[in-house]
Amino acid sequence: MHLTPAPIARYRASMLRRSALCLLAFVLLAAPAAAQRRQQGEATGEERRPPDAPVTGEAWYSAQLQELAEVLGGAHYLRITCEGRRDQRWRDYMRRVIEREPEHNGEMVEAFNRGYRNEESRFDACDETARQVEAELRARGLRVARGLSARHAE
Repeated sequence: MHLTPAPIARYRASMLRRSALCLLAFVLLAAPAAAQRRQQGEATGEERRPPDAPVTGEAWYSAQLQELAEVLGGAHYLRITCEGRRDQRWRDYMRRVIEREPEHNGEMVEAFNRGYRNEESRFDACDETARQVEAELRARGLRVARGLSARHAE
């Protein structure tokens, strides 16, 4: 069977129409969803700020506490994997943070557990990589803790 330019042109035109219809359907279906999200944001009183604007105030502080807790959770898992269950260094540190910031308890416990589960899914045994990741988490946690303590100094 020989293909001539006419069937190929009809095929291209057909595909172009189908693509246009799919795009139109996508736009028509996506618009109500976007409007609904926008209305929900207005109804809940979500603060409007540009995506690249820095987070400040209480939102920043809460996010930093959650990051610290997640780092501690991951470091705790790696530490007990490599050093044994008796080593509770990072869990004890987390307890002290919670004692200082009891109003953020729920968020921090959730973040700690998330960090623990993340590392648990990555490492099932202690090896050099696990030790390296724990060292990196320690360094990251130290940076976050210093940032938080700098805020308390102000």
